[in-house]
Amino acid sequence: MDDGLVTPAAPAPAKKPWRARLVQVVRILAALGIAYFIVATTVRQWSDVSATFRSLSWPSLGASLVAAVACLWATMMAWRSMVVSLDRPLRVRDAAPIQLVGALGKYLPGTVWAYVVQMELGRRVGVSRAKVFIGSAVVTGLGVTVGLILTAPGFGVAFDGADATNHHTFAAVAVWCAVILLPFGLVCCYPPLLTWLVNRAMRLMRRPALDRPITWRAVLVASAWSAAGFLTAGVHVWLLVRSHLPGVHGLLGSIFAMALAMSISTFVIIAPSGLGAREFLMAIALAGLGIPFPTAWALTLVSRLLFTIADVAAAGVSAAVGLRRIRHTAPVAEDPDPALES
Repeated sequence: MDDGLVTPAAPAPAKKPWRARLVQVVRILAALGIAYFIVATTVRQWSDVSATFRSLSWPSLGASLVAAVACLWATMMAWRSMVVSLDRPLRVRDAAPIQLVGALGKYLPGTVWAYVVQMELGRRVGVSRAKVFIGSAVVTGLGVTVGLILTAPGFGVAFDGADATNHHTFAAVAVWCAVILLPFGLVCCYPPLLTWLVNRAMRLMRRPALDRPITWRAVLVASAWSAAGFLTAGVHVWLLVRSHLPGVHGLLGSIFAMALAMSISTFVIIAPSGLGAREFLMAIALAGLGIPFPTAWALTLVSRLLFTIADVAAAGVSAAVGLRRIRHTAPVAEDPDPALES
């Protein structure tokens, strides 16, 4: 029965801005392009790829997996050291599930998911979401810079590897990006400038500035752990390629290859965990060291598989140890933060 009252119409669902839809389409197309590149390259060189797979021994694969786990642990310690310097003491058993479980978000397109999970888990142990995010971002930047430093002596080798591929232009652009980014990274590691950049980011997130500046100690400790991560990642690669690159030369070359691949692929945020970009860059570096590109490509696929297993295993163990306590801890109240919520 009509009672004379006018029922307000339900609000229309908000439409996505056309720019957001365009970005989403571009991301999907880029992800499909990367997937096609991986599959096409593997199929085209399948005879060499399958022969390389069969040549690897189980002891080498097992030792390489252990080295990959050690790399993840060192990366976690770098993150923990920076968050401690920014916010408050954080035990290793609390830091491990935050960083290692949160890092599984990198397997989704775009790097934001890893940060979102880490911020929520960090809030459960009393670390503000903004500090977790800033700590992760700063350590990522320091890690890229450390990786480029380790890569620098082999820039010439990387260009040789670019010449050995069928994708010379893309490979050369990637190496030039490393050359150009290195001085910028070094400048941004200067603590007063780094503190200023972080405070600007905090202002954009509508958060108060840091209550204490980032110190040389914080930068050096996080950088040392990042370097340890690259060294163990290099050992991981060398255990796979040592039949092609034996001795100290092979070990140093493996560290260089992994440092180049991990540093530059960080910027390929469309690809989950740099998938495709990291393999391509590592294969370029290994080709420059004398390994035929098809064989180098196969070895990079094995490396990716082992790192994925290591990610899941490390997250699982750390979750079993510390995530239950985090889940049952009341989250620390924070002021609403539209910038982080979005």
